[in-house]
Amino acid sequence: MNKDLIQMTIENDISQANYPILFKGIWTGVLISLIVHQFINH
Repeated sequence: MNKDLIQMTIENDISQANYPILFKGIWTGVLISLIVHQFINH
């Protein structure tokens, strides 16, 4: 029981830590895409 609780806590911490990284990655990808799009069209 205690091991399961610790494992769940670790997994929750990892998933919470990944959201900001994922968001930054998507935002960076969008910005790069816009810059590339701008260069191609002009």
